Amino acid sequence: MENSRLADIWGDTVDLRHLAYGMVLGIIIALVAYMGGVSYLKANYPKLPLNLITGYSLLIGIVGCLLSAFIAAKLFPPKRELKEAELSAEDRLLVIQELKLDQEAERLELETLPPEIIEEMKQLKLYDLFAGQADAKEKGAS
Repeated sequence: MENSRLADIWGDTVDLRHLAYGMVLGIIIALVAYMGGVSYLKANYPKLPLNLITGYSLLIGIVGCLLSAFIAAKLFPPKRELKEAELSAEDRLLVIQELKLDQEAERLELETLPPEIIEEMKQLKLYDLFAGQADAKEKGAS
């Protein structure tokens, strides 16, 4: 797929051609639903005031929009690719350096955290990094 056809809209990557198809689909289905609603309500409820017919028809048109969104989502699946890779301790240290975190302040902050959070940080291999022990382990390993 050409990257020139992709765009970032509201934080998500979309194919512009599929976006255009989805918009056309939405316009057609919503308009048909609205006009069908007007015709149905006028034919079956002739005494209903015009403003109520218009209001109910708009609701039917909104349902058509939701239906078209569902159909477009099924026809055009997401284009994003997620690539997961485990970061090494060296990569994590680079992130800490890029964020310019104060290692001593982070270590002191760890003392105030509840044990559940400490345990979760250990499972994610983040505790040693913020506790400043990753440096010691890295230096001890080399």
